[in-house]
Amino acid sequence: MLIEAPVHSVFDFCLDPRRIFAGDPMKVADATLVPEGVGTTAHLTGSMLIFVQDVPIEYVEVVPDERIVFEGDWRMTITGLGIGFSAGIHSWTWSFVSEDEGTRLTMRVVVLKSPRWQRALNRMAEKSNSKQIRERLARIKAAAEEQAATAS
Repeated sequence: MLIEAPVHSVFDFCLDPRRIFAGDPMKVADATLVPEGVGTTAHLTGSMLIFVQDVPIEYVEVVPDERIVFEGDWRMTITGLGIGFSAGIHSWTWSFVSEDEGTRLTMRVVVLKSPRWQRALNRMAEKSNSKQIRERLARIKAAAEEQAATAS
């Protein structure tokens, strides 16, 4: 996604998980920000079909103006039954590259550890997940461009 804002501005915007997930189906229930980025934590919650999603995340790698990586243990509970299970450790990598006076922002999600059933579910949900990622990037683009415009 090409964002019409300087790399540092977009990077700084994404240091706060509350901004990344603003307007997202996954909500930030709470967040603790660390100025350098590494160690920032957030608690994401959401729902999908019969599942309640609970994802504590932590920023594990931050390279200023280049990359942010956070990881989380995606936990799901079946609504009404209280049966919970892990859907695997997920890693989100956000990359920031200067391009045409703006920023090329990309996001990649990798499931590091997942049960076999989760890998099959991921393949089935690939279209829906791709759409959700595109929508998230579009929201970040709009908000980061607005923030950059008001800052100048």
